[in-house]
Amino acid sequence: MRALFTKGIEQSLALNAGQVLSMQAKRAETLQVTSGRVWVTISGERDDYWLSAGDHLNVAAGSRIVLEADQGQSVVKVQLQKPAVSRVVTSGRMPVAVQVH
Repeated sequence: MRALFTKGIEQSLALNAGQVLSMQAKRAETLQVTSGRVWVTISGERDDYWLSAGDHLNVAAGSRIVLEADQGQSVVKVQLQKPAVSRVVTSGRMPVAVQVH
């Protein structure tokens, strides 16, 4: 099984139709399909996912993942999940803290 880790940068995985890739996320990652369509199975989850170009899926650290390209070539961009960001929004006179996910 391939270890999936981005070392702080994003990487792209190209899969041909019917090609299967099995991996384990070492950190919390986001999978984003940039072209094609991919079937995603995550161990321990009840459902599988079909992701098309533009779709993304957040994957927990330690997850075992299986990707399979549906038709033609599919490209999946992998990047570290961005941590929640706190912003201060001014509402009238009192600042309000907002958690952004």
